[in-house]
Amino acid sequence: MSKKINLDNELKLMVALDLTEMDAILLKYVSFLCEVWNIEHLYFTHNIKQYKLYDLYDEFLEEGITVEDIVDREIERTVEKHYTASVPHTVLITSDDYTESILTHLAKEYKIDIVVTGNKDELQGTGALSQKLVRMLDAHVLLVPEEAKHRFERVLVPTDFSAASSRCFTVAKSLVERSGGVIEGLHVYNIPSVFFPYINTEKAIDKTKRHLQEKVKQFRKKFKLPENIPFKYTDREELSVVEVIELHAEKGDFDIVVVSARGGNNITSLFIGSVTNDLLIRNRDMPLLVVRRQ
Repeated sequence: MSKKINLDNELKLMVALDLTEMDAILLKYVSFLCEVWNIEHLYFTHNIKQYKLYDLYDEFLEEGITVEDIVDREIERTVEKHYTASVPHTVLITSDDYTESILTHLAKEYKIDIVVTGNKDELQGTGALSQKLVRMLDAHVLLVPEEAKHRFERVLVPTDFSAASSRCFTVAKSLVERSGGVIEGLHVYNIPSVFFPYINTEKAIDKTKRHLQEKVKQFRKKFKLPENIPFKYTDREELSVVEVIELHAEKGDFDIVVVSARGGNNITSLFIGSVTNDLLIRNRDMPLLVVRRQ
């Protein structure tokens, strides 16, 4: 299993590059991460799909140039241009039909703590690669969108009061350690509107909030969470849980959202929590850090 994200740890990050404009964004963001995390080594990776490799070989074999050589040179050029930190790095070029499988293999081989990838990928719009990575990796997964801010001043942690979500607060604490930022917990609840004609709405909402306050109190005590972390509760009404999280994150100008790979009703590590799964396939303005079980 991966180490806990803690500034006392020397972390190993693997950054998945795809030879698009997203690479520059990722390299600049990782340069920022090197300032706020204690990173031991970076691995910049690119996987060439084998079927694409075969199509190109005939064109370059006469000149004695391989596709791997070309990709390696381009990655090194991009890294030199956009990566500004001093943490040592290694470029890894692979050729496999299944990107998620080779990344999982590399993460295990190099004992990677966090895999960083762009919110746009080769399966743009489906989120399929991100979903597969979260399901298969033992490492944490950080999805970085195009508009990611280089700061950790406000960190949002959606919670269902499960043990899995409690670990996100530990990770969030390390994110704001050096920046002096703040963490906020968010719980999304729902009182079905079908009951409103038959109950006193104000009393129902008031009772729900008192119940949630007690849940937070027990949650803090059980998992030893700091008292200075505020918790917000919001009724999703006609919206989905994910829509509420995104609206709250945008309204609160949060810099990153930290969620657990699995929710409170875990069956097996092969399944992603439903909320996390839905977040993975949506476009966001802020990074999403998916925390694996530790």
